[in-house]
Amino acid sequence: FPFLPLHSQILCLVIMLFSTNIVAQSQQDNRTNFSCPSDSPPSCETYVTYIAQSPNFLSLTNISNIFDTSPLSIARASNLEPMDDKLVKDQVLLVPVTCGCTGNRSFANISYEINQGDSFYFVATTSYENLTNWRAVMDLNPVLSPNKLPIGIQVVFPLFCKCPSKNQLDKEIKYLITYVWKPGDNVSLVSDKFGASPEDIMSENNYGQNFTAANNLPVLIPVTRLPVLARSPSDGRKGGIRLPVIIGISLGCTLLVLGLAVLLVYVYCLKMKTLNRSASSAETADKLLSGVSGYVSKPTMYGTDAIMEATMNLSEQCKIGESVYKA
Repeated sequence: FPFLPLHSQILCLVIMLFSTNIVAQSQQDNRTNFSCPSDSPPSCETYVTYIAQSPNFLSLTNISNIFDTSPLSIARASNLEPMDDKLVKDQVLLVPVTCGCTGNRSFANISYEINQGDSFYFVATTSYENLTNWRAVMDLNPVLSPNKLPIGIQVVFPLFCKCPSKNQLDKEIKYLITYVWKPGDNVSLVSDKFGASPEDIMSENNYGQNFTAANNLPVLIPVTRLPVLARSPSDGRKGGIRLPVIIGISLGCTLLVLGLAVLLVYVYCLKMKTLNRSASSAETADKLLSGVSGYVSKPTMYGTDAIMEATMNLSEQCKIGESVYKA
């Protein structure tokens, strides 16, 4: 564009790059079949995966808002504490959705409120992380302009999903979880993450053993039960959460040990003081006895019979104390 000013050339270049991204997405070949099986139920409760991202989607509340569900339902499905609203970047979540047929395709239709700067493409790739694409959104909302959306209106975004067929249900496959394939993923890694069979993953998605072509596209993960996701995917969060607890426990143990040590020292000193007093008292008694031994006669020893006779068999009349009798 040599005939245009520099800022206009830059603007044209940005528009071309943006258009190229849209075209690239439209040309991606998703080989996963999201059509409605003839032998599947008309609708079902299933799950889509979501990756917590900064800055807007690091809390269960914000994520639940765009999926029109409750934070508690996401927490239960994702193995999180119900009150733990804060998330960590790249933490994997399971979001419950209701999947059904729209035309001949399976979708979970989610109502989304348009914000400043939103477009079909932007919301599909950022807020919903490629769980849908702008073409599917445009097909469902034909009267709206994809790039000129009124702020505040509700737009239905169809998220790709699928209900298990009768054959899959007979094989005890309960859910087909929608997962957006990442560039670093492989079948073995994903099967371990979700507790799924590698063979079932390859059978449900027509990519063979190499899923490179599935990068940033939704695929289906057949599972016999809901996977138990790790509570924290990063060592940083583990340290961040557990460090205060570890410090508190260590400090508490230290104070407890110090307290026990002080108590033992106190008990020892008290015992030694008591022993010293006893020894001093015994020593004093010995000195007194030895001092008066020259002035008193030796004590007289009486037999039991003589004592009983003198006290009239320990009669109450002779009792002058609790255990003292006169004779």
